[in-house]
Amino acid sequence: MPGKLKVRILAARDLPVMDRASDLADAFVEVKFGQETFKTEVCRKSLNPTWNSEWFKFEASDEELQDEPLHFRVMDYDTYSAHDAIGKVYIDLTPLLWKDGVTEISGWMPIYDTMHGMRGEINIVVKVDLFEDVSRFRQSSVGVQFFNSSRVPTCYNLIAVHGFVEELVVNDDPEYQWIDMIRTPRASNEARQRLFSKLSGELQRKIGIKVLEMDGNAVIGYWQCYDLEGESGIVVRGIGTVVSIQKSAPVASPLSTSPPKDMHKDSHSFEDQGDLGTSPVNKTPTPQPPSPTKCVSPFRYSSDSDLPAGGSPGTAGSSGSGGGISQKPTLTTKTAILPQSIDMLEYPFFTLTVFPPGFLIHVGGVVAARSVKLLDKIHNPDEPETRDAWWTEIRTEIRSHAAAMGCHAVVGYKETTSIYDEVILLSAMGTAAIVNMRAPLPPQPSSAGSGSAVLTVSLDRQEFQKEQQASGTPPTSEINLLDTTQTADSNSKCSIIHIPYNDSTLPFPVNLTKCQLCKKQKVPDVLFSTVEPPPELQYTGKCCCISARICRAKRKAQGENNASLISDALPFMEYELHRQIMNKLKLKGMNSLFGLRVQITIGEVLLVGTATATGTYMCALPSPAPLRLSGKSASGSADLMQSIQKKLQDVTARNKDVYDLHHTESMDPGPQDSPKTLSTSTEELVDASITASQKDTYVIEVDDVEDSATVAGLFEPHLPEGFYDCSTELVPGNLFPNKHLQMITMMKMQTVTEPIPKHFSPIFNDLVQAMCFKLRSMAPLCLCKLCFDVMLPEDDIIQVYLTASAVQVREVSTQQDSTPHKGTSAPGTRSSADAELMFTMEELTDPARELQKEQGPKHSTPNKGQKPVRLEKRIVLPPSQESMNWRPLVEITPLSTIPDGIIDRYLGNINIFCIRESTSVRECGGVSGFMHGCMSEVNAIIRSHVTALGGNALVAYTLIDCVLLDNPHKNQCQCLVNVCGDAVHVLYDGSGSSTDTPSPAHLSPRSAQPSPREGLTTAGDVRGVSPDRN
Repeated sequence: MPGKLKVRILAARDLPVMDRASDLADAFVEVKFGQETFKTEVCRKSLNPTWNSEWFKFEASDEELQDEPLHFRVMDYDTYSAHDAIGKVYIDLTPLLWKDGVTEISGWMPIYDTMHGMRGEINIVVKVDLFEDVSRFRQSSVGVQFFNSSRVPTCYNLIAVHGFVEELVVNDDPEYQWIDMIRTPRASNEARQRLFSKLSGELQRKIGIKVLEMDGNAVIGYWQCYDLEGESGIVVRGIGTVVSIQKSAPVASPLSTSPPKDMHKDSHSFEDQGDLGTSPVNKTPTPQPPSPTKCVSPFRYSSDSDLPAGGSPGTAGSSGSGGGISQKPTLTTKTAILPQSIDMLEYPFFTLTVFPPGFLIHVGGVVAARSVKLLDKIHNPDEPETRDAWWTEIRTEIRSHAAAMGCHAVVGYKETTSIYDEVILLSAMGTAAIVNMRAPLPPQPSSAGSGSAVLTVSLDRQEFQKEQQASGTPPTSEINLLDTTQTADSNSKCSIIHIPYNDSTLPFPVNLTKCQLCKKQKVPDVLFSTVEPPPELQYTGKCCCISARICRAKRKAQGENNASLISDALPFMEYELHRQIMNKLKLKGMNSLFGLRVQITIGEVLLVGTATATGTYMCALPSPAPLRLSGKSASGSADLMQSIQKKLQDVTARNKDVYDLHHTESMDPGPQDSPKTLSTSTEELVDASITASQKDTYVIEVDDVEDSATVAGLFEPHLPEGFYDCSTELVPGNLFPNKHLQMITMMKMQTVTEPIPKHFSPIFNDLVQAMCFKLRSMAPLCLCKLCFDVMLPEDDIIQVYLTASAVQVREVSTQQDSTPHKGTSAPGTRSSADAELMFTMEELTDPARELQKEQGPKHSTPNKGQKPVRLEKRIVLPPSQESMNWRPLVEITPLSTIPDGIIDRYLGNINIFCIRESTSVRECGGVSGFMHGCMSEVNAIIRSHVTALGGNALVAYTLIDCVLLDNPHKNQCQCLVNVCGDAVHVLYDGSGSSTDTPSPAHLSPRSAQPSPREGLTTAGDVRGVSPDRN
């Protein structure tokens, strides 16, 4: 599908001074696409030049339109010397290739220089005219949509889910390719930025071809990251879920799961499709499958180790699999109803975390796999076969773990890497589940005698079965996901968490009890999951973010010895993370975790592991058992054990008041079917008195100094009053988000003197407390999508990045919670959480309410015994209507939706990789000022791209990579930032006091383009760097 690219350059503004004699610049612009270049005229002696150039036209194929970025280079003209570079602009043309996308990209774009940052703006107009390709033998991936959101877009209807797709592209790193030649830092950085943009387009094009082969038209939950392998090259990986979607009317923003009834109303777009093929399941409850053999097909995959390798055909320079059925292109690979049979998929993985009604049947538990590899063992670094074989091993292990739990699919799937020197750590994680892929399908025309679950374009049934046997797939009679034995009582509010495996052969030690709602099926005592809280389930109380951190020392080693040390330490780190997060979950009085994210980072002398999830109380699960200590402390003092035990009891009681869980004590957990008890030690419990008197007690053994430090790490500071946090988008429990406030990005760099929890955990706690202090005037609010990322650039230096979205919440009153909260304190008193801060957080109160309280009612005379109004030390000003209705021109949020807005149009996927380097770090405010300026410039570039597309928000914002390398002795610093998200246009609701009414400029972003200074000052983001280098 060839096309014609048309570009016009209008003007530029705020250019830097390039001529010291006149304090002006002689600017002109070079436009380059592929191998063709155009130039504008030179505008003499002006910092705000105007060109109004003619249309520059490029003729290109669809591959060039997807692979090559449009390159603008602003130069200063010199007569007797080489022209000086002012900056560059890269434009991704993918949004212009969508079928229902935007028709042009127009607006002011920041001129970016890798050494000086933003240096003005340029006003451009870009259009693409596509011509229909008449060749039937050439397939183009133009029009395939990519969404970073891990849920179905709000203004689209889900037609079918086709499966998992992945791809990777390998290329040489320009930073190491010409290492022996004299090269300036600017040239090296620009070469890397140009290569990253090109590889990103090439990766999406190859994934788009696989999507069309699977008969899909979009990728949801798209995750793309760059693996910087040093001298081995650059690997760009992408995974996602292939779906078929169609445009629909916009619906309300379904952000909260509380109350659950609201979520069902928000999901009416799937119910309006008519009979989705699941009416027998929804109307007539059926019994639970008695054995896991009914849940998992005995079919063997072609990627199993004992079968001949016959993976999907790879292409030059790339490799991957699309989750298809056969290894050769036949007619069966494009049947319209193939995704109904999940056992026919090579990798039944789904990157979605929020699912349409009826898709998720049962949740088993978290499955994970990790592998340590050596990069110098790759025979041919330019070819992707070795790296693809590594990921094949990981995915095969994940699939076998899910089958052991009686599940045939993995949801919430994600792949990550950690690289240091020549060692790479590959990690994959997801939630084993049983799904119904036909749930979102619209009704299909039925024919007489058609009872098979799979349709085919072949008229000969025997020929179709022969093709299935040749490709290694089972007969269609063995695959029927709509069997009533597999979708047991799906309309129940607790069937999702019923165990999918046989209770007589447990795959792992777990306590099983009767479901607290239906009293029929069995459920585990705790539930871990990587997906969002399902809206069908019932929750009570308030949620909170639960984190576990571990830091281990490692001796310096090289090659295989280093890889062996890391591989041996991984099981112990995962066990310690599980033990910490389990203990903290019990201490909070909760029984389930959602949105679990585990990250393990490797360094030269340190190994860091973090686990973050949203803890909540699920009504169908039993109440958690209280924590009790067992064994002897290191000092042998019984008084110390008793004091710690008393502190555990006090903290547990306080947590029930803070999170409104005091009414859960009356719930009867019921008899446990498994005598096994999860313990923090593999040895038998030694405290017989506790075992005899408290059968449901969760025991923590304290036998050495390390166990004592672990127990001490449980007592983390609470958030200030009015603040809540969660690592998921959805907020389960009694909190209902009603307005998005702002996105937060913070970073802290510190020297780790000793890898123990006492010195390691405060790094994360200080970031959260500092963020709460900056947002104190916006309470009550919830920090949604709270995410920590850890980097180890040097031996003893740790960098922690925090991203979150501040959302205004209101508490939903329930029947169980009709009394005032015991955890709230009287006005004017200082809570224990505030006592840990430097200043009292007085601004948490409503300014309007405080002003009315101080002024008193109108025409009221004070009584004789009434005390006079005492003036506060601070000045309280009433909020103005303008400040209440203010909203940034472009909203940036890590959430997939805007709580107080409706997404009416998706404009495209934005993926930006920026490199910023400076040789004068101390002059620009040190590392803190350099990092703050770098992140501000990246967000300003994002806002300009969104506005040029006609949008006013960027959802699903993700900080994929942020590497900060500094050399304080040479006064140098370099930062590599990779961010992505979905550009959208949001309609904000003006009705109600909790929402804002946007101005016309917000609804018409083309009429008021943001300047770089606007992007910095009105960003609405709180960023900061707290270096502690000692």
